[in-house]
Amino acid sequence: MAVNSSSELSVILEQYDLGDLVEFERDARGTVNTSYTIVMEKTGQRKKYFLRRYKSWIKIEELQFEHSLINHLIANRFNLVAGVIPTRADTTYLHRFEEGGDPNGVYYAIFDFLTGEDSYTWIAPRCSPTEIASSAEVLAGFHLRTAGFTPHGSRLEPRITELLPVIEANILDCARVARGNVFEDYLHQNLDLIRVHLKLTCDALERLRTAGLTELVVHCDFHPGNLKYAAGRAVSLFDFDWSKIDYRCYDVALGLFYFFVCWEPELDGELRQNDARLFLEAYQSALAGKAGLGPLSELELNALPAMLRAANLYVLNWTVLDYIRKPVDPLEYLVCLKHGVNTLRWLDEESNQASLTGLFSSLRT
Repeated sequence: MAVNSSSELSVILEQYDLGDLVEFERDARGTVNTSYTIVMEKTGQRKKYFLRRYKSWIKIEELQFEHSLINHLIANRFNLVAGVIPTRADTTYLHRFEEGGDPNGVYYAIFDFLTGEDSYTWIAPRCSPTEIASSAEVLAGFHLRTAGFTPHGSRLEPRITELLPVIEANILDCARVARGNVFEDYLHQNLDLIRVHLKLTCDALERLRTAGLTELVVHCDFHPGNLKYAAGRAVSLFDFDWSKIDYRCYDVALGLFYFFVCWEPELDGELRQNDARLFLEAYQSALAGKAGLGPLSELELNALPAMLRAANLYVLNWTVLDYIRKPVDPLEYLVCLKHGVNTLRWLDEESNQASLTGLFSSLRT
């Protein structure tokens, strides 16, 4: 059950020393967690916060991972993130059990409210050139400050190389769901194509497993909907609950997928390569000469085509898991499923692979 009244919110807020609840509004943009903007008043001063009710399958060690990462970033002067507000018991989260609810309980956390505008979602973003370059600089700064960080807890999701076989199993599970609708019809029509693409990607990443690619804490959900912008620049970064330890170049590839793969019907699945070049040039420039973590290496740049395939499959995995777990609108999720299939078709074209290889190789330092 989601938070749906001021009285229920008050029960949660009793565990915090933030004052009195003045108003609240649900954030309609979230697709996994349930979140609210709340306004509190204390000693005559009003202040906004962001309250999150976590997805039911979150584990305590994953919360610890996320919150220790946020605290590390703030301690290392990465000031684009929202701090976690401690409870009266000095914990970074609240664990509640609800009558008739999940026997494992529900986790909540409250964060500072970030500045900037929510200009985009993850679907069909079209950032300006200055926003693209600034976003790349934010990702570079995030990677620079997470290199060498040892978090508390752990994200239970494995690295992408180990996750791909799980993704195939999830897709096959989804294909066995029998609700009888257009989403399932389209999945069945393209199941063989998806599995062939999965095999190609698994083989490519297997060859990279022992290549020595840089690993660090990645954001794993870096898209314009998780950034706020002001005056053409990215000024805030949030949603770290998907963060985990993985390949740095995989995180970059996810960013390329989210920012630059087109959603328009006539272009759906096509990567905007000029914008991708701008993003990568800004990323490389932001890390040039930095101690501890430099620009993407030749090895990492060479791995980007395979990582782009993996990024697309990762988001496709979210689509099928959401379909399995929740009573979703099949037409809405059909759009996401088609987007994934159209992207893998575009990536499978030899001419596009050659173009991407040329693009990435041109960025070698």
